[in-house]
Amino acid sequence: MNEVLKMIHERRSVRDYKPTKIDALDLATILEAGRHAPSAWNGQPWHFTVVQKKSLLDRIAEVARDALPEKEAALVEAQPWLVAPDFHYFYHSPCAIFISGQKDSKSAMADCAVGMMNMLYAAESLGIQTCIVQTALVALETEYGDGFRKDLELPENYDPLYVLVLGYTSESLPMAAPRKDNFVNYI
Repeated sequence: MNEVLKMIHERRSVRDYKPTKIDALDLATILEAGRHAPSAWNGQPWHFTVVQKKSLLDRIAEVARDALPEKEAALVEAQPWLVAPDFHYFYHSPCAIFISGQKDSKSAMADCAVGMMNMLYAAESLGIQTCIVQTALVALETEYGDGFRKDLELPENYDPLYVLVLGYTSESLPMAAPRKDNFVNYI
């Protein structure tokens, strides 16, 4: 198996991070990989916001945890640990990248997802672990949302679609979850 396929098969989402900051050169390499993602009509409808300010991540995590029962009741019922007092939506990672899509782009969601995957695999290739954390975005739907948008310096014509946390794990990587069978239909 070639190195890229091996990395895809072995990569795991990590939910426990050391406080160690990511090297600036490594972070720039990861962001450049996102910038080089393919996009529909080469629209590149993304904007990446790197957050390394712990106090901001802590505040967003707290507001998201408090807002989740009202915004996503079924999710909380299925996964009550999401509102546990000690749960942190960014898993105490030292860095989060908010991936925002241009509001008027029909392909922003897919294009930004591809950019995020490029960054995820670039990070993995550098020995940096990642996890996608969508639930934290619920904080931007609260009364504090405008303030968070300002704190994140989000461009006016962009909405955050994804959050990718990055860091170095303080645990061994988990085993892969079983993959579903019968996932392809050939015609």
